[in-house]
Amino acid sequence: MKKISLSILLIILCFFLTACDNDTTKIDTIENDDGKIDSIDEVTKKKGTLICTRTATANNAEPFFNYTINYKNDEILSLHSIEGLTSSDSSVLDEYEEAYRKISSYYTDLKYYDTEVTRNNNTVTWDTTINYEKIDIAALLELEGEDDNIIENGKAHLSTWLELAKKVGTTCVEK
Repeated sequence: MKKISLSILLIILCFFLTACDNDTTKIDTIENDDGKIDSIDEVTKKKGTLICTRTATANNAEPFFNYTINYKNDEILSLHSIEGLTSSDSSVLDEYEEAYRKISSYYTDLKYYDTEVTRNNNTVTWDTTINYEKIDIAALLELEGEDDNIIENGKAHLSTWLELAKKVGTTCVEK
């Protein structure tokens, strides 16, 4: 039942309440600090950090999505995401805060999956850090399910994450 509820909440948050901008550049290449462009295949053959963002639109709100990914080859070592929205409509903020808190509650007992939901006057933020090097992958998959997951053979794969992120208009820069 948790998997179904979690899936429904994630779908609502990602697709119903926000929609991708059509003008967003998709991830095909990643720019590094030197301005050099690498293909995704080149990136997944080295060690580094990606800073990724995506934009979206929502009624009466300005959503934001920021991700920092530490990786080695095609394995994600850790992922830090800061998602949320700014709005002057308190009912929109209430809806997001409730959804973020409900999703976070599923991960409360899972070590190395840290979440924090904060709210101020006009912003709700969901701050999540996942340490894939230390987390119990079996327990994580039990919560999330194995279908449409970035985890394959016990490892979180950067290439899979990038392919999913590409579908929703995410852009990344190598740090």
